[in-house]
Amino acid sequence: MSAASYGLVLMFLGAGFALGWYANRSIAAHGDVKSTKKKIPGYRKARHHNGIVALILAFVIGVVVFDLIRPHP
Repeated sequence: MSAASYGLVLMFLGAGFALGWYANRSIAAHGDVKSTKKKIPGYRKARHHNGIVALILAFVIGVVVFDLIRPHP
């Protein structure tokens, strides 16, 4: 593997971690209100904000992956 490949792997690893973190926070805000309310301040805002960020990250990662897969002339 070349140095550029290692860079791409690290970028996708970081993007995947960020996507998982935001998705997990969004799902946690949908859980039990009594326990979640203490864990996440502003859990309703957190649910919507983290869900939107997770969707945007998933879309960007998908676009980049499909662009890398598509053959270029």
